[in-house]
Amino acid sequence: MRRDRSLALALLLLLSLSCAAPSRAPNRPPAPAAAAAEAPAVPSAPPAPEALRFGLNTPTASITPLWVAHDEGFFLKHGIDAELVPIPGGERIVAAVVSGDVPLTALASSALLAAALGGADLTFYGSWSNELHYGLYARPDVASVADLRGKQVAVTGRAGINRRAMELALSRNGLDPARDVTYIAAGQSTDALTALLTGAVSATMLTPPTSFRAEDEGMRLLVDTEAYHYPTILSGIAGSRAWVDQHEDLVRRALEAVAEGVAFARQNKERTKAIIGQWTQSDDADLLERTYVATRPSWEESLRAPPEALRNDLDALADEVPTAREASAEQFVDNRFVDALEREGFFARLYR
Repeated sequence: MRRDRSLALALLLLLSLSCAAPSRAPNRPPAPAAAAAEAPAVPSAPPAPEALRFGLNTPTASITPLWVAHDEGFFLKHGIDAELVPIPGGERIVAAVVSGDVPLTALASSALLAAALGGADLTFYGSWSNELHYGLYARPDVASVADLRGKQVAVTGRAGINRRAMELALSRNGLDPARDVTYIAAGQSTDALTALLTGAVSATMLTPPTSFRAEDEGMRLLVDTEAYHYPTILSGIAGSRAWVDQHEDLVRRALEAVAEGVAFARQNKERTKAIIGQWTQSDDADLLERTYVATRPSWEESLRAPPEALRNDLDALADEVPTAREASAEQFVDNRFVDALEREGFFARLYR
C-alpha cells in the first residue's frame, strides 16, 4: 500500500514539473529594420501632357515661332501635347475658335475685331508680331497700282489681315478698294501665289517665303507695306474668354512655350531655317536664308499684345461696323498672363 502511494506521488511530481516548464517559442521572421533602412519610395510617373489643338493661319514664316515651339519640344516641356491645325482664312479660324474646335489660335487683328464686334467672345492674350509686313505683287505687265483698276486680285479670305493689307495698299495709291477691283478668295497664300503665276489674277498680297518665290518668277513688287509702319497685331494668340477663364494654367503654359519658340527662333538661325523648310516644304537654301533674314526682325521678345496696335483696324472697320467707332482697343486685349510672366522675369531669362 505504501509502495503504491509513493509511486503515485512520484507520478504527480513529474506531471507538475512538465506543466511548469517553459514552452519553446516557434520560429519567427526577424523584426523589420528601422524606418531609416526602409527601401526608397518609387517616384511617381509625371502626368501625361495635356492635349491642345492650336490653330494656324496660312503657312508663312510669320508663324515660325509656333513651328519652333512644336518641333523643338517647348510645348511638351510645359506639359502640352500640341497639335498645330492649319486653317486658311481669318473667318474660318474665328469659326473654329468660337465652336471650340481649336481653343487657341494664331490670329491677326482684322478677323478678331470683326468677329468680336459682331458678338464673338474673343480676345488676344499675346502677340509676337505687331506691324504690317506684306508685299503687293503683280503680273509683269502691271506697271503700277493704278493699272489694277478693273482687274481681279487674290486674297486669302473675305476677311482677315491679308484682305486688310490689300485694301490699305490700294487706298493709299488712289484706288477705291470696294469698287475698283474684284477680290478672289484663294485660301492659302500658296494658292494665291499659284493664281498670280498662272495669270488667274493680276495681283496678290504675299509674305516670305511666297513673296520671294514670286520675285524669282519675275513678278513685280508694287507696294511694300513695311514702308507704311502700320501698327497692327499680325501674329497674335487668341481665344475665347470663357474657355481661357476655365483653363488659365494651360493658357499660361502655352504662352511660355510660344515665348521659348520666339527666343529660339531669334537665336538659332540654322535650325530655325531648317524648321521653316520642313513646314513650307522647301529645301532651297537661298530662299530659306532670305526668308529668315526678312522675317526675324518682326518677332518681338515679349508676347505683350499692344492695344494701341488695334486702333487703325478699328477705324477701318467703322464704316461697316459703326460700333467700332466707340469701341476701346483695350477691350480686345488681355495681357494678365504676360504681365505675370514679365514680373517673374520669364522673358528676360530667355535672352540672357
